[in-house]
Amino acid sequence: MINIELSTKYSSKRSFGWSQDASDFNSLKNVVQIFDNKSKFHENLIIARIPMLVDDRNLVEKFQTILKSKPLKITYADLVGTHSIPRKNSPCNSIIQASVCGQVKPYITDWASDSFLRWAHLCGFIKYNGEDDTFEITEDGLAYSKTENNSNEEKECLLNAILKYPPVSRILQLLSNGEHLSKFEIGSKLGFVGDEGFTSLPQNILLTSLAMTDDLKEKNKMKSDWDGSSDKYARQICKWLQKLGLVRQVEKEYKVIVGNKEYTEKLGQAYLITPDGLKAYRKLQGINKVSRLPKNVFWEMLCTKATDRYYIRNRRAYLIKFLSDSNSPLSLTKLQEKLKEVEFEESIETIRDDLIGLQNIGLFIKESSNGFILNDDIQNLVIPINSIGSGKSDTLRLKDFCRDMLENISHNYLNLIDLAYDPKSNRQFEMEVVDLFVSECGYKGIHLGGGRKPDGIIYTENLKENYGTIIDTKAYSKGYSLPISQADEMRRYVEENNKRDVKINSNKWWNNFPDLLNKFSFLFVSSEFNGQFEEKLENIAQSTKINGGALNVVNLLILAENIKSKFIDMEQVYNLITQNSEIKLIDV
Repeated sequence: MINIELSTKYSSKRSFGWSQDASDFNSLKNVVQIFDNKSKFHENLIIARIPMLVDDRNLVEKFQTILKSKPLKITYADLVGTHSIPRKNSPCNSIIQASVCGQVKPYITDWASDSFLRWAHLCGFIKYNGEDDTFEITEDGLAYSKTENNSNEEKECLLNAILKYPPVSRILQLLSNGEHLSKFEIGSKLGFVGDEGFTSLPQNILLTSLAMTDDLKEKNKMKSDWDGSSDKYARQICKWLQKLGLVRQVEKEYKVIVGNKEYTEKLGQAYLITPDGLKAYRKLQGINKVSRLPKNVFWEMLCTKATDRYYIRNRRAYLIKFLSDSNSPLSLTKLQEKLKEVEFEESIETIRDDLIGLQNIGLFIKESSNGFILNDDIQNLVIPINSIGSGKSDTLRLKDFCRDMLENISHNYLNLIDLAYDPKSNRQFEMEVVDLFVSECGYKGIHLGGGRKPDGIIYTENLKENYGTIIDTKAYSKGYSLPISQADEMRRYVEENNKRDVKINSNKWWNNFPDLLNKFSFLFVSSEFNGQFEEKLENIAQSTKINGGALNVVNLLILAENIKSKFIDMEQVYNLITQNSEIKLIDV
């Protein structure tokens, strides 16, 4: 069964297909029963919950009229509602808000309402009408709504719905060989390569930071708050699978070596597959002549955050269509030709990364010597062909430029370009910059961050003359001019490292450098640099007697590629980053 539709009417402002903050199955059922006018919950919603929870009488009448309409189609705005500032004081002003009890209030927020709506949608219980921004119930939704609570029939409906969701297939696949994986280990392999909407926190950097933190409260905060979007998706999906008996949550222990010391750290959000999970995965594969379940693939789930997401969604959706329409494998060159026919000029590397991403969201795409073939039945994919003409942003062009040059560096690091231009992503940017040097370039290092500490440090081992570098990363959308206050901050870090006096800074961050190290530099990393920043680099160097440099994100990636390909060695890197100027391996 293949159900991929081309539409000139479909126009979506939404980002569906992923949910982070909804896990209660009873509340999910309430949301689905909003659309079932024969359910008791639907009746109770009209006569009791909405009049009791919605203060605005006009809204009460409006929602009651909507819920009595036939056929029942409800807009996103009426389902989700809005919020005021602060959000916790927002009144109940939507149908889903009134349908689910909150932890503190008898209703939920608009954010939580959106999460439940996405969950019901990705399960295939409701469908979205892109032409008028409305939702209605599906046959699967009606079947689920009519089941008795906590019955075997209800669980079977839920199980079949969840298994049609491709990322579930991906997570079960990752766990199917018996591996014990944390949410970070799963998140790093979930989603599209190098996409800003699918970030994963570098687990090795997190574990090192945990090992170097003595404060238990701070450790717990790091474990709960530090994660990327793919890590959040992994955690959420595993919660669903845990409640359905397909995975178990089991704490995982790690050995962390920092310098000459070994530490033990534990991550609680780690998972193992169960026998029922293995059985479900075999069902997804169609093993033992069991009919393979179709997969719900939504156009919106193919890209979530990028400014040119319509373009990227369409490109990836067409790749799915080409593979679905073909009875034989398609080579990368053939896929490139087919994309060109629908006005997408793309490199082989971009197409390869998209195919890896499609595998990472849970599609069974197999590669052979003849090309790629899709071993899945796809349903619910609508491609809005009226949005093909939306072009690429400057950020996407930068990523494509780098993609073709990175032969040895993982393309997952392409999301550094997105992070570098997003001021809201400073922590993730800090950690991934350090991770790039550590995981790909052979440096040792640690992410520091926080009050009165640099963002990170790196250092070499086994050179004739080893060196350490103090790193300051800044995510700026329009480039970084190195303001005086932040130049002074770096000057202070360099001087603290020079003097190493606990009276100046009691947290002793410099102890993360090896004891015998006595050669240092400093480095600023940002999206791009502008203004009189080089003058400030010189000022830092003159006052501290330590030299440094600046590196934009594209040249950071090119430098890493050159190091890993052994075109540049670590001694040469030191010479590059101590010129008190911007390092330009390539002009962008």
